[in-house]
Amino acid sequence: MNSSNLSVVTTVYNGEIYFNRAVPSILQQTYTNFEFIIADDGSTDCTAQQLRELTQNDQRVRVLSPGRLGRSQALNYAIEQTQADYIAIQDFDDISYPERLRLQVEFLEAHPDVGLVACHYVLVDDNRQEQYIRMPATEHQQLVRTMAKCVPFAHTLVTYRRKAWMQAGGYPDVDSMVDLHLWIAFVRLGWRLATIPQVLGEHWVHPNSFWHQQFNYIKQQQKLAQIQWQAIQDLSLPLWMGVYPLGRYLYSYMPKTLKRYVRRTLAQSKEEDMAKR
Repeated sequence: MNSSNLSVVTTVYNGEIYFNRAVPSILQQTYTNFEFIIADDGSTDCTAQQLRELTQNDQRVRVLSPGRLGRSQALNYAIEQTQADYIAIQDFDDISYPERLRLQVEFLEAHPDVGLVACHYVLVDDNRQEQYIRMPATEHQQLVRTMAKCVPFAHTLVTYRRKAWMQAGGYPDVDSMVDLHLWIAFVRLGWRLATIPQVLGEHWVHPNSFWHQQFNYIKQQQKLAQIQWQAIQDLSLPLWMGVYPLGRYLYSYMPKTLKRYVRRTLAQSKEEDMAKR
């Protein structure tokens, strides 16, 4: 049994083309007391072979092969295999900067009432050909209110307490937005949310992602609007905030430049443009 207090959890399905992203970025962290659990969710390419080779080169890596479970159940399966205090989520096609794990673990250790800590990050949206720094709010109540507007932070760059995950019953068995469902449960259980105001990673949005393969764009926005409304109800947010999920339906049909304006003005998403890659 690994005695580390942190488990980095990744699920992967046919991820051989992304081996140069998440894996090296985690193994090169300045914080080293962790285990790296990778659940192969039934890959049919060369992922399994590459993962086996990976375990031979670094003792912190543990590969699980439960078969095809789907995203939420694969995450739950992986987390069930560890007793670590903290769970850091890492998507296989994203990158964590070297100080991410150290800063997030230190933050949770210093703030026992915080159940989850996020960070600022670079968002590379290949679908819209946009690249910008997303800067989620740092205060709990601001993050809670953001749930009525959008996803408050990137799932791939959060670290949370395993205790909170257990109290919430793990990731729900739903077909989308499993992260936002879990964050709502955390808040209802009395856990606070926080953000470290530093850029600690990169998150890619691309046509090959699970989200974009599973749903067409209009359906994506409809799913998000539904859980925005759930957040308003479950977290006792002002009912007038229902304009945000309603506006989500209109947002689907807006041109790219108008979407950016709406995000940054009406939805008050804090973003900073970067040069295109």
